[in-house]
Amino acid sequence: MVSSPASAPSCGRSYVSSRALFQEHIEEARRLHLDPCVIAYHLIGLPPLVELTRLLFAGLRSDKLRAQTSAISFYQLLTEPYRRGREDLALQAYKYLSGQRGLEIVPVTGAVARQAAEVQASLGGTHERSIQIATALRRGVRAYVTDKTALRRVAGMEVISLGDYVQG
Repeated sequence: MVSSPASAPSCGRSYVSSRALFQEHIEEARRLHLDPCVIAYHLIGLPPLVELTRLLFAGLRSDKLRAQTSAISFYQLLTEPYRRGREDLALQAYKYLSGQRGLEIVPVTGAVARQAAEVQASLGGTHERSIQIATALRRGVRAYVTDKTALRRVAGMEVISLGDYVQG
């Protein structure tokens, strides 16, 4: 299992060594579920998180990693561009994700919806997050990659939070 950087002493790690630790953790997990926020940070190039997402997407392109996200990610990622009247950006993001090597878009099934209800009942949070977690659990991924530091543990998989690897 991937260990949590939050449980390890920081020992004054620099940003560079935090990147190396992040890369070590995602490569150890190999099979990941990507929360839409991680994809969004990559698409918009949000510093300093984009440095971590670049490592992740480079791992997907090189076949070192395999990742998935729920089809509901399209809904979550494309709503804002459409709201702003930027259909061009929505289409660009859709094409990028649809063609991303190493990233599987997993459909929402009845079984996922049922498990999402269980997740919602036990963890709370949004319906979309519950669907993402249920998708990850049903597919047996080793780690859930997010930026939500409130989400620390999910039975059956490690939670890797980008924020744990960014230090000032």
